Amino acid sequence: MDGFTIKTTLALGVLALIVFLWLVWKFFFKLFKHVVIMLLIGGAGSAFYYYRSLPPPPPAFVGKHAYMKDNGVYIGVVEGQSDDSRRGPVWIIRPAGGYPQRYAKSRVTLKDKMELKPEQSPSPKPEAKPAATKAPESKSVAAKVEKGKSAAKAGKGKSAAKAEKGKSAAKADKKKN
Repeated sequence: MDGFTIKTTLALGVLALIVFLWLVWKFFFKLFKHVVIMLLIGGAGSAFYYYRSLPPPPPAFVGKHAYMKDNGVYIGVVEGQSDDSRRGPVWIIRPAGGYPQRYAKSRVTLKDKMELKPEQSPSPKPEAKPAATKAPESKSVAAKVEKGKSAAKAGKGKSAAKAEKGKSAAKADKKKN
């Protein structure tokens, strides 16, 4: 129902009550006191019925964050309590992204807010230092490259021969075009 319908219904109810009370006052003055008392008792009864129909509030421990007493590791959020035949009284705790598990009350601490542990800064790694003494190189890099080129020209090695064939084929294709 929208707001207008509710307001109209309440206004009509109040108007009907006023008319009813006026009729009682006008014609049944002797009964007026009894009607008022009945209305008060009816109002108190309906308020009591409404109060009793409300669901009970959740226990104070539901929704608190659970931590292990031994090392302070975060476990999860408390959903309930129970009694276990082996562990005695237990908390029913739901870890992040998991299913509820039971933990003995004697092993768990409850807190209102989640406390994050400060992240440990990584320890500095030792820097790699070059060795103080190196074995002297027998030949320089330039000498090795020159030796590789001369071997390719002389036709030594399969890979050098393949490279020469590829170069000559590419030159032939260019001349055709």
